[in-house]
Amino acid sequence: MSFAEKLSKLRKEKGFTQQGLSQKIGVGISQMKRYEGGKSSPTLAIIKNIAKTLGVSSDELIFDKSESVASSKIFDRKLLEQFELISMMSPHEQYAIKTVLDGMIVKSRIDEVMPSQKDTTWSREMEKVVLELRKGAEEYSDEEIDEIVDEAVKAVRAEESYGENKIEA
Repeated sequence: MSFAEKLSKLRKEKGFTQQGLSQKIGVGISQMKRYEGGKSSPTLAIIKNIAKTLGVSSDELIFDKSESVASSKIFDRKLLEQFELISMMSPHEQYAIKTVLDGMIVKSRIDEVMPSQKDTTWSREMEKVVLELRKGAEEYSDEEIDEIVDEAVKAVRAEESYGENKIEA
């Protein structure tokens, strides 16, 4: 599907008229008609405004599903779906998720350098990760951070359990 067709389709799905969308993104109605008619291509700044206004990614406007930049780099389909869902969350929620991911990456790097000998060693290392998370998430309460870490640990354990069950099968 061409950019012009996707723009028209998404605009209608989101309930915008050409006039309404053109005003929101800062272009004239005649320019919007040229975009949707395939007679003109928007600048990168306009594409970003369109994507933001329609609540989609720039990739979704420009590429077909099979051409998506993320889908060509991320081979784990479940992970890709999760990232796509995260991209639709509020900036505050995205920040919280990024903080958890940063903590898990730090933990992974620690594990590479200092493989855990016992569960108590892992617990101490996890405490370091939590302290690192707290530094990066000062605006969150201790309870919110604990909840985020607990959810991340549950997700990792569930994934490990899934992997073990898959191997045993």
